Amino acid sequence: MSLRGALALVLRDLGALFPSDGGRSGARFWFLLLAALVLQAGFWYLATPGPQLVNFAPRGLSTALGGIGWTVAMLLLLPALLWRLTGGRLAELGLQLGDRRFGLAAAAVALLIAAPVLILASSDPSLKANYPWAGEAVGGSLASLALWAALYSCYYLSFEFFFRGFLLRLVAGAWGINQAIWLQAVAATLIHLGKPLAEVLAAAPASLVFAVIAVRSRSVLYPALLHLLIGLTLDLAILARRGLLLP
Repeated sequence: MSLRGALALVLRDLGALFPSDGGRSGARFWFLLLAALVLQAGFWYLATPGPQLVNFAPRGLSTALGGIGWTVAMLLLLPALLWRLTGGRLAELGLQLGDRRFGLAAAAVALLIAAPVLILASSDPSLKANYPWAGEAVGGSLASLALWAALYSCYYLSFEFFFRGFLLRLVAGAWGINQAIWLQAVAATLIHLGKPLAEVLAAAPASLVFAVIAVRSRSVLYPALLHLLIGLTLDLAILARRGLLLP
């Protein structure tokens, strides 16, 4: 086969990866999907587990603040801006109260199930070496814990907005809700690579649960709340084991 013929076949097959419905919505989907891949890659390198894996930065408030800042930019502000600039509404991505009664009840049940597992897992050496992200000083006072909870909530809201809002709703509109739930679960699990093994393994089932809650409640606020409470529970359990919780 000639070089020209091989090139033509490659270009044809590549083009088949981007089917168009003949209108603006098709181009919008592929643009936003590619943007999601770029943003996720940027988030991994700059925020998680970037501070420890790439820059070898120690745990501490400054490290956590840098990671949270990049997370808000990569997973919340930029996706929201791209969605709005391409004609979407933020309410479509779950930035609304939705079904509050279901969302709060589902988050409470999931936390009750997860809490004993988290307390047991807090003895894992790899988890103790990585958390709390902001360092052990956050357990020194109620004010420090409250500040850390407020900062941490920005991280988890951004995370849930991207995976259970932006990515899930984008894919659901093109390929269906079940396919979108599975795809976001794969993406959210892979973004944990580099973190402790127990956390990576838990990410897959947790991502399915978070997505189902987001879809049923029509909001990312409740999975974000659940994710935050899980993160704080692990932090508190680790600090308590070390005798560093409100000494």
